[in-house]
Amino acid sequence: MKLNWRIIGLFSASVAPWVLYEGCANSNPAAPTAANGGKFFAITADSAPFYQYGPQQNYGPDKKLPKDALVTLIRSSFGYCKVKLASGEQGYVASQDIQVAPPALVAAATAPAATSSAAKRVRFDPSNPRFAPPPAEPLPDIEPTPIPTPSNSPH
Repeated sequence: MKLNWRIIGLFSASVAPWVLYEGCANSNPAAPTAANGGKFFAITADSAPFYQYGPQQNYGPDKKLPKDALVTLIRSSFGYCKVKLASGEQGYVASQDIQVAPPALVAAATAPAATSSAAKRVRFDPSNPRFAPPPAEPLPDIEPTPIPTPSNSPH
């Protein structure tokens, strides 16, 4: 049996990007997607170093991300992934420290903030005295300040 190297080359070229993506984190097609179309990933380590410019920057990590912090994957590289934080800040995290976020974590982090029951009950009612403007007070009588006239005028 003769191998067709052209077919093998096409197959490996189409599989290589998928393998690189999988190298950064395990993919789950059913996972919820971020606003920009990417998947949410969660920090799995107790504390993951976050590098704004890359892991080889001279001064060490810019901050530590806590466990279960949500990030959006921008691009995967060898050993590190470029991610976007919820604040919009972009940087790099070790690929071993993240994985696709579980749906429960995404739902909890992206749920709209609950309003207090008091805020739900208060409605604007113009007849309510709490919303009436304070009574106008009369202005004090003010006498204008006289303009001094020069006594030695050079006319």
